[in-house]
Amino acid sequence: MRRWQSQDEQTPQEFAKAKGQVEFTVDAGKANTREEGWKDLKIAVLQKRPLGQEATSAEWQSRDLPKPTACVAFAALRPIKQFRKSWRKWSRRVGVQQAAQMHVLADGASWIWKAVGRVFTGCEQTLDIYHGCEHLAKAGQRLYGEGSQEAGDFLERGRTLLLEQGWNGITGLMGAELAKEDTPQRRGPLEKMLAYFAKHVGRLDYAKRLKEGQAIGSGAVEGWAKTLGLRLKARGARWRKKNVNRMASLGCVRNSSQWSAYWHPA
Repeated sequence: MRRWQSQDEQTPQEFAKAKGQVEFTVDAGKANTREEGWKDLKIAVLQKRPLGQEATSAEWQSRDLPKPTACVAFAALRPIKQFRKSWRKWSRRVGVQQAAQMHVLADGASWIWKAVGRVFTGCEQTLDIYHGCEHLAKAGQRLYGEGSQEAGDFLERGRTLLLEQGWNGITGLMGAELAKEDTPQRRGPLEKMLAYFAKHVGRLDYAKRLKEGQAIGSGAVEGWAKTLGLRLKARGARWRKKNVNRMASLGCVRNSSQWSAYWHPA
C-alpha cells in the first residue's frame, strides 16, 4: 500500500476536479522505534473544502463548516528537511500549481512554519486558533491563578480581541492589563504571551477568515495524529522504522479519499 500510495493517479485526478479551497495542515506524532527509541512521525494533510457562511467572532465555534470534498494524507519518520520535500510533489500531483492557491493551518511549532516558508512561499497562513487560545489561557492563569474567575474572564476578553483584531487585539489586551497594575510580576506573563504571538503576526487574521467562511483551526491534521498514535503507541509496542512508515501509509490511505481508489480502481 505504501508503494501504491505514491503511484496512485486516480485520487489526484479526482482531487483536482473537486470543488473548494485547498487546505494544508502539518503536525507530528510519536512512535517508539527499535533502532532509535521515540521518534517524530511527521504527518501532512491536503484537502479541499468549500467556503462556508460568513461568521462573527461570537459564532466561530457554533458555525458549521462544509465538509472536505477531497482529502489525501501522507506521513513518514523523517527529519523535516526530508519530509518537506514531499510537500511540493504531493501538491502538484493534486493540481495545486501555485502556493497562493493554498491555505496553510498549523500550531505554533517553528519547524512547521520554517518549512512552509521554504516550500509554499506566498501561501495564506493561519495559526490554529485553539493553540492561540491555549497561550491566552496560560497567561491568564499566571496572572490570576489557575481556575479563577478572573483567569476565565481574561481568556474570554483575549479570545474576542484575537478573533476580531488579531495582533492589534493582543497588544491592546496587554496594554489594558498593564494599565490596571504594572508590576514585574504582571509584566512577565504578559510579555511571554506577547512574544509568542509576535512570531505569528501575519497568521492572526481570523476576522477575515471568518468573514470569508474559511477554517481557522488545524483540527484535521491533529485528528490524524491521534488516529495514527492510537495504533502506533499501543501498550509495549516498539516498531522497526520501516514498519512505522508502512503502517502510517495504511492509516493515511484508510482514512482519506485514497481508500476507495485502492479497492475500486477506475
